[in-house]
Amino acid sequence: MIPDRIMRKIERCLALSQSANAHEAGIALRQAQQLMQRYGLSEQDITLASVTDHTATAQAGKTPPRYLNSLATLVNSAFGTQAVYLATPQLSGTQVRWIGQWQFLGTDGASQVAAYAYEVLQRQLIRDRQAYQSGLNRRIKRATRIRRGDAFAEAWVAGARESIVPVELSPAATEALEAYAQRQHGELSSLSPRQRGQLRHHDYQAVHQGYDAGRQVRLHDAIQTPEREALGHG
Repeated sequence: MIPDRIMRKIERCLALSQSANAHEAGIALRQAQQLMQRYGLSEQDITLASVTDHTATAQAGKTPPRYLNSLATLVNSAFGTQAVYLATPQLSGTQVRWIGQWQFLGTDGASQVAAYAYEVLQRQLIRDRQAYQSGLNRRIKRATRIRRGDAFAEAWVAGARESIVPVELSPAATEALEAYAQRQHGELSSLSPRQRGQLRHHDYQAVHQGYDAGRQVRLHDAIQTPEREALGHG
């Protein structure tokens, strides 16, 4: 195993090789190349070494609902990460229960922040969705209650997206994250999130309320708090 100090030294040399000072850049590049040759490393090995992963529990089973998939996409956009959905079966008596997780991949510590941000946002989203559903007429059908709750939640994520500034990943970073994911999981299949059918006329009130609630979210304010508290509004 390559010592961390060697990996960090190579990374520093490669960074310095981009210097505007041609002499300094040349020396740094030669040092990086010598170290890489000595330890049998390629440039992709160095890039992959900067990628980390952290997981966040999803409030879902084998297949996540579309609103949680959208939430993971929002977090990826905010922190320059990529997310892989993992579902693990657990046997409970004679029944199999699936436990879902998002694995966030990122560089420079982004994966840890993204996983935490997802958990914070998910708690607030689930809480707001439940509060919305509790205010619905108790006589409506269960399917209608779920459909409107999902519509509220999807609109909530759309509203929350307004408060973020997307992080643009470089082609090299994107390639590194994809290579890391493939190294860990092999060939990944496309995720088809669960959705609850087409909206009906009276469902659009749920969309308006969800969007308004999501617009109150302040993601970056929440993740700067010293303790893992539920995300507040305002």
